[in-house]
Amino acid sequence: MVPTPILINMSVAERLRMLSDLEEKYAVELGKEYRGYGNEIVRRLIESIMVDSRKHAGLYMTAAHIAEGKSLSIMDLKFEELEKSLRLHIEKEQEMIDAAKALMEEVKDVRIRKILAWIYEDELLHHPMMTVLLDVVLKRETITEQDVWDMVFRDLPTHGHAPDPYVGILYG
Repeated sequence: MVPTPILINMSVAERLRMLSDLEEKYAVELGKEYRGYGNEIVRRLIESIMVDSRKHAGLYMTAAHIAEGKSLSIMDLKFEELEKSLRLHIEKEQEMIDAAKALMEEVKDVRIRKILAWIYEDELLHHPMMTVLLDVVLKRETITEQDVWDMVFRDLPTHGHAPDPYVGILYG
């Protein structure tokens, strides 16, 4: 596939933002156009596609922020909370992987097996995604409380105080 001329002239970050917007727009349109036509199961299947589109929009936007050099940093205490939450979620996901796999082995109906396979594959992708989120993206930019104190009191020329208007002026 050859990129269109408009995409060639756009930066990577701009293209990532555009794709994020398209995914979000697609999710909204899908929700408006396909309500399930009175069938709860069809509605839920369409909602799962909408959720994936919103997830993709968020991933594209995150990639755009990285491409633009924007910080994804969080305070170390918040990182610890997030890490604890994600580690717990990873454990729950493992339970869901095991359950889906067991059901796939038990169920004979090809349609159900296909749905379970989709779930299983999706769950398998979540684990490395959460690990990368923690270890590569956020942990690399975690800011400790000491970092904040250093920025205010060590790294700034005024060490956290208002600048002295008389510093540097020669007295006669």
